[in-house]
Amino acid sequence: MALSCQSPTKTETARSVPTSTENTEARADTIPTLTSLLRPGESLSLDEVYTDTVQFVGVNDDGDYFLFNVRKAQDTVWLLYGGAYDFVRGDRLAIQWKIDSIRPAGDPAFLDYTEALVSAVLVEPMTLQDRSTRFLWREKRFLEEYGATVSTIVLDTAYAGTLTDPEKAALGYVATFIGNECAWDGKATPTRSNLKCRILTALNLGYQCSGTHLGFLRHWFRGDSTALKKLENCPTIPDGATAQEMFDHIDVTVAGNEIIVAYAVTGINTQRGKRWTWHAKDYFSFHDNRLQLVKTEKSEPVVADIEISGD
Repeated sequence: MALSCQSPTKTETARSVPTSTENTEARADTIPTLTSLLRPGESLSLDEVYTDTVQFVGVNDDGDYFLFNVRKAQDTVWLLYGGAYDFVRGDRLAIQWKIDSIRPAGDPAFLDYTEALVSAVLVEPMTLQDRSTRFLWREKRFLEEYGATVSTIVLDTAYAGTLTDPEKAALGYVATFIGNECAWDGKATPTRSNLKCRILTALNLGYQCSGTHLGFLRHWFRGDSTALKKLENCPTIPDGATAQEMFDHIDVTVAGNEIIVAYAVTGINTQRGKRWTWHAKDYFSFHDNRLQLVKTEKSEPVVADIEISGD
């Protein structure tokens, strides 16, 4: 889970770093050679505190222990940590850490050794880079499964791999409410929890309206009550529904701490024989390690009649 750190409860903090209280000297003859990707090639000492500069990647608080993920050079390392940090993926940190002993949950007889975070201080915050990119567009392509040439969505997946979390949150928020070739992953579940959408998949946000999807957005928009309220009505509309709206294109512009997502939409209602188009720009502000939807500019829809031919 690649989110900014969230503070755990006091109870969770108490259990998050399950280090052993055994005397170090008593264990000296059984301690293996201690190494870490944070200090490649070095032989490390148990409980000695080391200082390194790293890049913050994320946290995982869903398991038995809280884990803090950092990158140094080409390596990523998970450290046990006690919570209460608020960093953004890409922040440059100075960390103090040590090798500590741990008895894993479920196997208390086994003594292991792992990295544990002592402290972390922000050295240089992640900053957005000015750029403008067309993220989504449509092309006519021949699809063998349909035996026909159809208009299909194309995504700039290379660009998706370079997104910062604020850009990812802005795109994920916009994509939540407009169709982007969403289809059930297998048979639809009774709770409609397995709708797979092209954009969320490219952003690694899981199924539409899933805990991964909404949890990420709620974290980033945690100070925006309007955005949070809208997320309460997360739609699960598959491609091919009687009434739906679909993206024609999406452009993303970053300027300073502002992210602008401009998009064009086509809607269709086959039951009523109507088709419509509209376009919009959503303006997001990145500040205090969170995102806010500042304003939306939306055109009036242009509606036309369509003929629906029967089989």
